[in-house]
Amino acid sequence: MRESKLQQECVKYLKSKGIYYINIYGSGRTAKGAPDIIACINGKFVAFELKVEDGVIAPSQRIHEKNIRKSGGYHFYPRSLEEFIKAVRSCENEEV
Repeated sequence: MRESKLQQECVKYLKSKGIYYINIYGSGRTAKGAPDIIACINGKFVAFELKVEDGVIAPSQRIHEKNIRKSGGYHFYPRSLEEFIKAVRSCENEEV
């Protein structure tokens, strides 16, 4: 599966749950390494950097993860829709 397809499925899931999100598209105008999806789940700041198969996490993405966690937010690297849903549910159920 391509990362763009996974991103579409994750966004569709968030929409179905009525969860506020921002879908970040990489371009020259976005911060290098910014997460693919940022959401607010039960008042929590949650970032998702989607990876498929053997996708490598870049150093700039690790920097964002560190800063998000340092600020009290949550950061996940789901590699499938199932992992994404599990992460969302853990935030919904205060299991993070």
